[in-house]
Amino acid sequence: MKLFNKIAIKLCPALAILFGTIVVFTTLYLSNKISMVFMFFCLQVYLNWYSIYSICKKASTVKVKRSRKEYISNSQFVSIVGNNSSSCTKFWYCEKCMCYTGRPTQHCSCCERCFHFRDHHCFFIGVCILRQNMGNFILICLYTSLASFYSLSVLGPYLHEHLKHFVKPDSTYFNIILNFCFPVALVRQLMSKEDTCIILVTLFDTLVSIGCISLAFGIWKLYACLTGKQRYYLYEGRKQDLKEIFGNYGISNIIFPYNGLIGTRDIGGKSMLKEV
Repeated sequence: MKLFNKIAIKLCPALAILFGTIVVFTTLYLSNKISMVFMFFCLQVYLNWYSIYSICKKASTVKVKRSRKEYISNSQFVSIVGNNSSSCTKFWYCEKCMCYTGRPTQHCSCCERCFHFRDHHCFFIGVCILRQNMGNFILICLYTSLASFYSLSVLGPYLHEHLKHFVKPDSTYFNIILNFCFPVALVRQLMSKEDTCIILVTLFDTLVSIGCISLAFGIWKLYACLTGKQRYYLYEGRKQDLKEIFGNYGISNIIFPYNGLIGTRDIGGKSMLKEV
């Protein structure tokens, strides 16, 4: 089972990139033109993808240079009191990394390392989503849904034109929609041996799912950050504003992902997204 999980972790990002490439070329081929809007959506997806990957790979954790034997407590969480009796720093010991790190820290079994302020591991991107690249993750969800809906606007009329001989003149909207479902197209393909555009129908259904899930998940993550329900601030419940989520470049990150391509800090080093 562990071998299967490792293979799936490695294959998911490659399959996601391959599927995205197929969607781009199929959309451009069916539309018979290069849409600047669609190309902008696709470019934003891949730029934010790279930004998320780059930030995660460069993320560092604060490691405590002490051996485990120096601590009296054998528990996973220990406290070290400094010279000032009021100061108390908590450290977390990771048995897999075999080191102490500052809280809040989580170990990712997929990346095989610890991360500060970790939200979750995205299998389709291939790295962990952290506080530092959460803004890029929200943007990639938004632009993935927009690119999917644009492809659907091109693929939908094409399928309707080539499948209209299956639709009766007095058919309801429900019967028309059934022609765009994979099980119906597959049964017709096997029974009638007619061209039901089975591959394009599969692509259409997949894009509908990706577009809706990406939009809903992106909105949820933005809502979680604004209301203090993030997983990396689980016990604090700290709310974040848009500037802290997307960095000092703010709304301009929607046009170009400065956070990640240029760095997690702005030129003046005053970014709210600080490395930890």
